[in-house]
Amino acid sequence: MDNTLKSLYTKHNAKTYNELLELFESNYCKILKFIPRLRKITHNSVIRHHDKQDLYLFVKVKTPYTATFILTHKFDTLNRPDIQFKVYFDAKLLEVLSARPYLAQCRDINTLWDTNIFMQKWLEYCLKEYQGLTWQTQ
Repeated sequence: MDNTLKSLYTKHNAKTYNELLELFESNYCKILKFIPRLRKITHNSVIRHHDKQDLYLFVKVKTPYTATFILTHKFDTLNRPDIQFKVYFDAKLLEVLSARPYLAQCRDINTLWDTNIFMQKWLEYCLKEYQGLTWQTQ
């Protein structure tokens, strides 16, 4: 995005760091509602759905206090929405790291806001469509 457009975008939609942290907290609560045993997951997992696309959770990095995952659908050779996110279990936050093909890396506060709002909406969809179904180790 060129500087003129970026300046207009941030002037009208500027977000604060506190608003962003509240969104991280909200997404953390939603992911734990959706996957209550998230902290204990160590292997890639899948939810098989009879009417919808299967939902995949890939474990990228796991430490005692954080973990990085990808939550996605697989369409033959294509993964969408392919959201990579980091969970801070000690701070109770969830931060989107990338959302391909939309954004490879999210560093601008307004871009972070947009991708994390997308995550919030997608988690709400997942809760509605996949809640109660069993995660299976892949």
